[in-house]
Amino acid sequence: MKKNISINIGGIIFHIEEDGFDKLKSYLDSVNKYFSSFEGNKEIIEDIEGRIAEIFLGKLDDGKQIIMMEDIDELIATMGTTKDFEATIESEPEVEQETTEKEEPKKEDFSEKAHKKGKRLYRDNKRRVIGGVASGLANYFGINSIWIRLIMLALLFNILSWGLSGFMFITYIIFWIAVPGNDNLEEDKKIKKLYRNSDDKVLGGISSGIASYFGIDPVVMRVIFAGSIFLGGAGFIAYIILWIITPEAKTITEKMQMQGESVTLSGIEENLKKRFRVNEGEENIFVKILLFPFRLIALIFKTLEEVLRPLLKFAIEFLRMAAGALLVLLGSMLMLAFTVVLAVLTGIGNTFKYYVSFGDFPAEELFNSADTLVIVSSYVAVMVPSLALTLLGLVIILKRRVISTYIAWSLFGLWLLASAGLALTIPHIISNYSADGSYVEEKTFIVESNTPTLYLNDLDLKGYNSVDLKLRGHTDSGLYILKMDFESRGYSKANARENAEAVDYIIKKENGDFYFDSGITFGEAPFRFQNVNATFYIPNGKVFRLNGELKEILKNTLWMYDYSAGDMEDNDWIFEEDGSLKCLTCPKQDAHESFRKHGNDTQSYQFKDFDEVKLVSIFDFEIVKSNEYSVRVEGDEDDLDDVFIGRDGDELEVRFRKDWDWWRSKDFTDKVKIYITMPELKYLQVSGACEGKVENFTNQDISFDIAGASEVRADIFPEYLGADLSGASKLILVGRAEELEVDLAGASKLDAFSFRVKDADIESKGASGAKVYAEYKLRANASGASSIRYRGPAEISSNSNGLSSIRKD
Repeated sequence: MKKNISINIGGIIFHIEEDGFDKLKSYLDSVNKYFSSFEGNKEIIEDIEGRIAEIFLGKLDDGKQIIMMEDIDELIATMGTTKDFEATIESEPEVEQETTEKEEPKKEDFSEKAHKKGKRLYRDNKRRVIGGVASGLANYFGINSIWIRLIMLALLFNILSWGLSGFMFITYIIFWIAVPGNDNLEEDKKIKKLYRNSDDKVLGGISSGIASYFGIDPVVMRVIFAGSIFLGGAGFIAYIILWIITPEAKTITEKMQMQGESVTLSGIEENLKKRFRVNEGEENIFVKILLFPFRLIALIFKTLEEVLRPLLKFAIEFLRMAAGALLVLLGSMLMLAFTVVLAVLTGIGNTFKYYVSFGDFPAEELFNSADTLVIVSSYVAVMVPSLALTLLGLVIILKRRVISTYIAWSLFGLWLLASAGLALTIPHIISNYSADGSYVEEKTFIVESNTPTLYLNDLDLKGYNSVDLKLRGHTDSGLYILKMDFESRGYSKANARENAEAVDYIIKKENGDFYFDSGITFGEAPFRFQNVNATFYIPNGKVFRLNGELKEILKNTLWMYDYSAGDMEDNDWIFEEDGSLKCLTCPKQDAHESFRKHGNDTQSYQFKDFDEVKLVSIFDFEIVKSNEYSVRVEGDEDDLDDVFIGRDGDELEVRFRKDWDWWRSKDFTDKVKIYITMPELKYLQVSGACEGKVENFTNQDISFDIAGASEVRADIFPEYLGADLSGASKLILVGRAEELEVDLAGASKLDAFSFRVKDADIESKGASGAKVYAEYKLRANASGASSIRYRGPAEISSNSNGLSSIRKD
C-alpha cells in the first residue's frame, strides 16, 4: 500500500504516488530555477506545466487513475532535463542511468493504436469552431484538423462541382447530433500544426503561418496572396476563410508545434532564444514599401475589431438563437402536421378534419388501400428527420447535447428500418398501378310523359373527382341510356379491368327525375385511381331540366353550345334533331352575351393596344376576337367598385382590389363577368377561380398560363399553342393548330380531343390528366400519378414512371 497525493498541474487534478511526487517536485523546481532568468518566465512555466498535464492525461484510462514513479521517469525522458543545456543547475535531481538513456517512447501507428485501445470517435469540444466535428475526425484519423475543415467547406460550397452541398450539410448535422463530445481529447504531438503566426503578422498571420508549416519564406506567401487580389480575388477569399478557421499560435507549445519542433525543455529554450534574438538583417526598403499598405490595413482591422467585437458577438449570439428557434419551430410544425394528417386519415382526429385539405389529391383513398407497414414506415420516415431538426435547434440554442448518443443512434436506426420498409413495399405498390384497363357498362330507363329534372346526389366526397358526366341527344325516343366507361389501374391489364368492374356508379330514377351520384362506390374494391366517364343520352326533342348542383360533375356539355352553369337553373332544355343543345327559356342574348347577365350594372373601359390579358381572383370571362378593342364589366354595383382594371405595356390586368382570401370567402350570388374583345391574343394568364372562354383567335402563337381552380374553354386556330396548367385548373380546347405544347402539374386537366394538331408535346406530372389528338408526332411524358390519353395516327414517343400511364383512347 502506498500513500497518494493530489496535485494541480495545468489546472487539472492528478493523483500521484508520494515518492513520485518528490521526484516531480524536484524536477519542476530545477525547471523553474533555470527559466527564472528568461523574460516572460511565468508564461513559460505555465506552458511547460500544460505540456506535462497533457502527457499525464495520456497515461490515465479507466483501469489506471494514479501517476506512478515510472510515469515520472518517462516524463523526464520525454521532456529532457536542464543538464541538456549549456548552463548546469546543481540543484537538479539525479536521474537514474537507465532512465536518462531512455528514448522518447515510440508512438504507435494510428490504426494500430486505435485498434489496440478501441479508439472511439468523439467531437473535439476543446478545439471546435462550430460543433467540433472536424477536429474530432482529425483526432480520430491522426491528421491536422485544418485539412478536414477545408474539405468540408469545399464540399459545402460546391467548390469541387460534385453537387454534394446538401449531403455535406446533412452529414455534419448527423455527426453533431449522434457523436458525443469530449473536452479532453489528447492531441497527437507528432502532427505538424498550421497556426496563424502572431509574432510575424501583417494582417492575420496567415502567410507567415503557412510559410512556417511548409518551411518557406513568409515574403513568398505574402507576394502570392497580394498578387491573387488582381486575379479575380480568389486569394483574398481564401485568406479570409483561413483567417476564420485557423487558430492563432499563442502559447510557446503552439508556436513550437507550428515550427514542427518537439515540445521538450531544450526545444523550448531554443525557441525562446530565437524569439528574443536580434534580427541579423533588417527589411530592405522594397519590402517595407510592399508591406506598408498591408500593415496599415492590419492596423485598421485591429481598431475595427476592438470597436465591433461586442456588436459582432451580440449579432452572432442573436443569429444563433434565431436559427435555433427557427429549426425548433420548423421541426415542431412538421411533426404536428404529419401527426394531424395521420390522425385525420385514420379517423382518430375528426376534430381537425375541417382544417386539413388535400385538394384533388386522393390522399384518403390511397391511405385506405395501403397496408399497415407502409403507413407506419412512412410516418416514421418523415417524423425522425422532423424530430432531428427540432433537436438540432435545441442544441444550437443550449450549446450542449439534449439527448444521449444511445437515443440518437436508436432514432437513426429506427429511420433506417422505416426507409428499408418503404424500399421493400414501394416497388410492390407501384406495380399495382403500372397497367391500365377499362370496362364499359350501359343502363337504360323508360321515357315517361313528365318533364324530368336531373339532380346531383351529393355523397359528400371531398378531394378525388371520379365522375365526368356528359349529356348528349340520340334518336331513340323511348329510352334514356347511361353509358359508363370505367377506367382503373392494376398490376396487369386483366387486373386493371377487374378493378374497374369492382366499382359501381349509381343513378336513381324517382318520380320521373334522375339522381346522379357525385362519385363512384368502391365497396370492397381497393383504390386504383378508378374513375368513370358517363354519357347520359336523352331522346332528341324531349324537354328536361337541370339542377344547378349538377355542374359539379357535368363536363363538355353547356359551353359547347354557348351556355354556362349560370343558365342551368329554372330553364327548360332540349336536344334538337341535329343533336345540338338548346335552352328554351333562357333570355335572348347577342353574339357577345352568351352568358346570362351577371348583375344589374355595367361598366366600360377605354383600353387599347394590348395583346396580353391577366385575370386574377374569381371572375367569369369571355375573350373574343374582334377588330375593335372593348372591355366591359358586369355585376352588382358594390362588386364592380372593387374591380381593378389597368394596362401595363401590352398587358391588360383585371383583378379585385381586395385580398384574394377575402373574395374567396365571399358568397357571390353571381360572379362578376368580364367581356373583352381584341384583334389579337398572344398571352392569357388566369389564376384563382376564374372561368370563361376564348374564341376565334387565329394569330400565329398563343400561350396560356392557367392556375388555381380556374377553367378555360378555347375555340381557336393558332399555328402554335403553348400552355402551362397547375393546381386544379382545366383547359378545354376546340379547333386546330400546327403544334401543341402543354405542361401539366398538380391535379390539372387538359381536354383536347377536339383540338387537332400535327405535332404535340405533353408533359404531365402529379395527379394531372391530358387528352390530346395528334396526327404526325406525339411526345408524351408522364410521372407521379398522372395520365395521358391520345387519339390520332401520330408516331408516339412516350415515357412514363411511378403510377403514371400513357395509352391510346
